[in-house]
Amino acid sequence: MLAEGRVSEGERVARYAVRGLEKGDEQAVLAEALTTHGVAHARLGDYPSAKRLLERAIEVAETTGDPEGAGRAKLSIIEELSGQTPAPQLVSIYQSAAKLLKQSQDPLTSKRLIACAQKVIEGLRTREFQAYEAKDLSWASFKREIRKAEKALLARALRDAEGSVTKAAHLLGFKHHQSLISIINIRHKDLLKTRSRIRKRRRHIFSQSRKTRKTPPKLGPVRRTSQISILQVADNAQAAKLAADMFAGENWRVELCHDGDSALRKLTGEEHYDLLVVDNDLPELNGLELIRRARRITRRRRTPIIMLSASDCERDAWRAGVNAFLKKPEQIDELPTTVARLLTDKSNDG
Repeated sequence: MLAEGRVSEGERVARYAVRGLEKGDEQAVLAEALTTHGVAHARLGDYPSAKRLLERAIEVAETTGDPEGAGRAKLSIIEELSGQTPAPQLVSIYQSAAKLLKQSQDPLTSKRLIACAQKVIEGLRTREFQAYEAKDLSWASFKREIRKAEKALLARALRDAEGSVTKAAHLLGFKHHQSLISIINIRHKDLLKTRSRIRKRRRHIFSQSRKTRKTPPKLGPVRRTSQISILQVADNAQAAKLAADMFAGENWRVELCHDGDSALRKLTGEEHYDLLVVDNDLPELNGLELIRRARRITRRRRTPIIMLSASDCERDAWRAGVNAFLKKPEQIDELPTTVARLLTDKSNDG
């Protein structure tokens, strides 16, 4: 709701959620609800209440042993209350958040860390910073600390992407990989050696050969010599048939599983799959948990995964490790083009 601009409604829902969760023992969920409630108050201009709720969210998360929940709440303070928070305190909050989120695998969290670092760095250029800088020499090293945290995030993303800048950019939430390349070239040139080998681009079809100009061949879709193999996991027979009909015009072999457990058995085996299409609503092992477990299997870590879901679980899906999320039923017709795009990206990444 907050993302849609329905702040008042979001505040009301978060308030009721907090009241209900306070009576139970789901403290990690309570911390998330408190964070959402705090963000809503900040966007409504009630900054004292927002600060109180976010600080309580941090306390609850830390007490329950949820460092990522505490770290995300601290990032919310920087994002929503930077104008109401003294610069030295923002520095301290960011450093603490970066430490708490050091092991996070959530691409959205990585993107928020970088954005918050930039926001705090902007604060260093203010008059307030200039006044503090003369009194506290630690300020002089803060930019280096920010760069160090940023470098660690980029290095981890590149490692998880096995050197592929395109995939690392996606993991970090960049819209285009050129943004990540620019950051590496300008601020972290030593990370260039962690990139996978860059393949030579094909000569443009309009370029003139040094010897003779040949008629350029007609460009068509890239075809593999072997048939594309897709594992589709769906309990709903109608949804499975709809997807099969969409794939009918392609040279793709589609194997169907009706539950998460049988799909996991296939994924732990030796069968090769170029791509997985997973419905979240599955009996026994649900789609999100299936994806989490698939990403722990070495040979499946780079396999593209598309999740289909009628529920609002996109954020959880990205955390689990999907490459694309399609909401049912409104985005179901995008499935074939999404499959084709991910297969092309995989081919380009080598």
